[in-house]
Amino acid sequence: MKANAVAGVTEAPIKAGTRVLVRVDYNVPLTVDGKISDDKRMVDSLPTINYLLKRGAKVILCSHFGRPDGKPEPQYSLRPVYIHLQQLLPKVTVQFAPSTVGQAVEAQVASMSNGSVLLLENTRFQAAETANDPEFAKQLARLGEIFVNDAFGAAHRAHASTVGVAHYLPSYAGMLMAREIEQLSQVTANPKRPFTVIIGGKKVADKMPLARKLAERADYLLVGGRVAQDWQDDGVKRRAQIYIAPDQGLDISPATVAAWRPIIENSATIFWNGPLGQFDVDPQNGNGTRAVAELVANSSAISIVGGGDTAAAVKNYQFTHVSTGGGAALEFVEGTILPGIACLKQKGGK
Repeated sequence: MKANAVAGVTEAPIKAGTRVLVRVDYNVPLTVDGKISDDKRMVDSLPTINYLLKRGAKVILCSHFGRPDGKPEPQYSLRPVYIHLQQLLPKVTVQFAPSTVGQAVEAQVASMSNGSVLLLENTRFQAAETANDPEFAKQLARLGEIFVNDAFGAAHRAHASTVGVAHYLPSYAGMLMAREIEQLSQVTANPKRPFTVIIGGKKVADKMPLARKLAERADYLLVGGRVAQDWQDDGVKRRAQIYIAPDQGLDISPATVAAWRPIIENSATIFWNGPLGQFDVDPQNGNGTRAVAELVANSSAISIVGGGDTAAAVKNYQFTHVSTGGGAALEFVEGTILPGIACLKQKGGK
C-alpha cells in the first residue's frame, strides 16, 4: 500500500458542530487496582482528537477493550480509560456513555457541546461488533457525520467499528493511522539497503510465514526467541542471509549479540518484531533483547519496531518508529491489505 493512498483527517470537511465518530485503540494494560499502566496508545491518539476539537467538532470515541464474550463484563469496561482520558484532556469536557449504541447514547450525542468528547462503552460488549453486523454498524454510524479510523492496532480486524461504519459515513484516516502507514511503508515499499529483519517472540505460527516472506526482500534475517528454536529450513533459496541464534534458550547469548553487531551497525533499514528472550518470565531473560535494542537505537538505520511485546521490551530506547499494532504491523509488513485501511476514502478519489 502506498503511503499516500488514504485520505487523512485533515482532508475531511470538519467545522464547528460536526459529529465525528473516531475509532481509537484504547485496549491498554491495567494494573491490579484498575489504573492504566501504559497509556502510549491513548497519548498517540491525542493529535487527531485535538485537531478535531480545535475545529469545534463533537468527538465520539469508540474502542474495544479486552475480549469479553459479546456481552457486558465489568472487568472489561472502558470506564478506567475514561478516567485517564479526562487527565489527558484536562481542559476539555469528556463524558462517558455506559452503552455503545441505542437511544440513550444518541441522546447524549445530541446534547454534546462543540469541542467536547464522548467515550462510548466497549464495542465488544456487543456480539455484533466482531461479526461486523450491518445493523450494529448502522447504529454506530448514526452517531456521527464523518468517520475517522485512528486505530491501526485493530485495522487487521474486519469488525463493525473498524470496517462496517465506513459503508455508511465518509471515512478518513486519523493522524496515527496515517503515520503508521507512512512509517511501515518504508519497509514494504522500497527499503534502503542493506535491509535487516530481526524476528523473535513466541508465536511461531504467526512469525514463521512472515520471516520467510521478508527473507525474500531483506538482505539479512536475524532470528531469535522461540522462532529460532523451532526454525526449520525449507530448502528454498531466498535473498536474505539468514542467521539463527544457535544458543537460544531463555535468551540469546552475548556471543550471538556480538555476531549480529556488524550486521546491525551497517544496516540502512531495520524492521524488528518479537523479543529475543523470555523477558516476561524473568527480567534477566531480556538482556539479549536489550543489548540488541541498544545496537539498533545507536545505529544510523531507519529503525521500525513492530508493536506488541516488542514495544514493551524495548520501551526505554529510541527508534525511528514504534508501531502501536502488533498483529496489524505484522500483516501490513507481510503485504496484506488491512480491511480497516482498505475501507477508507482514497486520497484524491472515492
